[in-house]
Amino acid sequence: MNEDKLISMIKEKLVEREKKQVAIAYQHNCQIALPPSVTVFYEYRNINLHQVSIRLIKDLYQMKETPWVEWLLTGISYQISFSIELNEFILPFVPWKMLTEWPVVFKMSNQRVHAFQTNMLTRQLIIGLPNNSFLVILKQQKLTQEAIELIKKNNITVIERVNETCIWEES
Repeated sequence: MNEDKLISMIKEKLVEREKKQVAIAYQHNCQIALPPSVTVFYEYRNINLHQVSIRLIKDLYQMKETPWVEWLLTGISYQISFSIELNEFILPFVPWKMLTEWPVVFKMSNQRVHAFQTNMLTRQLIIGLPNNSFLVILKQQKLTQEAIELIKKNNITVIERVNETCIWEES
């Protein structure tokens, strides 16, 4: 096999990987599953992790040395685009910094959960959000009237938090 052919095959594989995604369950029948092999990162660039627990969120935030945290961090180093599917009961357990600064996308009902660090949320910020998405705001953040109108028009669900701490963090 010549060098040009090999380079072409590698490029083709990388382009294919960019488009592929896979859904992986963190737990099955209330039992934590073993994380997949890191070879999944060779095939898929986009991984949706679902059926996650509060424990996984906390362990990841605290960088605990668990098989799942190690697997996720390895994936991030492979430039994997992770999305973590949550439900409304788990969202309050996600630290604010994870929502706003981590290289992981959180979703609810297959829609991205958005959060912004700015004190004033304007139309310019909201206009980029897809219809039917979720917006987490802090009590001290303010919405402009135009932002409120756009939120209503685009059916964006606003979830308000009292402060940046999540339920298990110390105030």
